[in-house]
Amino acid sequence: LSIAEYNSSTVFPKGHPEKFFRRFHLIFTTYGMMRNNIDILRSYTFEYIVLDESQNIKNNDSLTFRSVIQLQSKYRIALTGTPIENSLKDLWAQFRFLQPDLLGEESTFQKQFIIPIKQGNTRMEKRLQQLIAPFILRRSKSEVAPELPPLTEETIYCDMSEEQSESYEQEKNSLRNILLQQPENRDRFHTFSILNGILRLRQLSCHPQLIFPDFNGISGKTEQIIETFDTLRSEGHKVLIFSSFVKHLEILANVFRQQGWKYALLTGSTNNRPSEIAHFTEQKDVQAFLISLKAGGVGLNLTQADYVFIIDPWWNPAAEAQAIARAHRIGQDKQVIAYRFITQNSIEEKILQLQEDKRRLAETFITDSDALPALSNEQWADLLE
Repeated sequence: LSIAEYNSSTVFPKGHPEKFFRRFHLIFTTYGMMRNNIDILRSYTFEYIVLDESQNIKNNDSLTFRSVIQLQSKYRIALTGTPIENSLKDLWAQFRFLQPDLLGEESTFQKQFIIPIKQGNTRMEKRLQQLIAPFILRRSKSEVAPELPPLTEETIYCDMSEEQSESYEQEKNSLRNILLQQPENRDRFHTFSILNGILRLRQLSCHPQLIFPDFNGISGKTEQIIETFDTLRSEGHKVLIFSSFVKHLEILANVFRQQGWKYALLTGSTNNRPSEIAHFTEQKDVQAFLISLKAGGVGLNLTQADYVFIIDPWWNPAAEAQAIARAHRIGQDKQVIAYRFITQNSIEEKILQLQEDKRRLAETFITDSDALPALSNEQWADLLE
């Protein structure tokens, strides 16, 4: 039974949820429906509760987290390919659901583990590993799907056009001045100014039209993406193209239309997702699927594609890994190649380093045996070097 198919006010016997739940072996629901029906769901003790994509509860300030920890059951399981997306706090939130007393209160965990580990305390790092190891079962793709074709990942570095570089340097100098003039400022407006400046630099690294709609010049990255896709298109390949900026996808879509290339497009505002997905998967001459990272980063099976383009890097590598997994998953019979397009001498190169730091954090605590980082003004300034 799927709870999402029913209206809770007409299905659940008032005051007697057990009369409803005992009629079924399995209850499927979404996180949203769980939140909406939490008053009923928390009143019944289930045998098992299984959270799929359990990183959805990583933010302990969210309504999803506050709702899910009210659920009652004898056993609990959390399934995720990305248990740590941003920080160890993600791990704490999921263990708060699984084993509420294991890692203590958030403030205690912060003081006992997060801060010391950030400061390089290897003793506390090992202590945390020992605590969580008995509760983690990791299975890599190579273990569960040894027949899966190999995945190759490659970074393609792009040069800015002259006009693009001028726009980027102007924005970078403006942001640097904000940081240098008020190095100790921590108020909301100052923080907003910094984050907005960082966002603008990321957008300018892709294409100045993301900031300046009237910009008539070229973007080095866009030229490289189009050239690479054209080669693959001529060889009969299908390509998934992911961006965290919808406007970036729209710029590419406009070029595709000018070239007469057919494509599918999936963003948060797409009205008929199944139709766009079918357009790509069933039509041989539709060789590109333009997808916004948030709208299509999870939950899609697109094994018709054998190439994946990540055309702008996101802060957390887990989001990109999930995007690549749309093609590199069970059912794929072709080798998958993922290209990351990175603009040279830009903030994108710094983002790659931040990704590596987060990847090391996840590998440290989730072993075989998407968010914006919280940085100081000095660390933000380092991104502009």
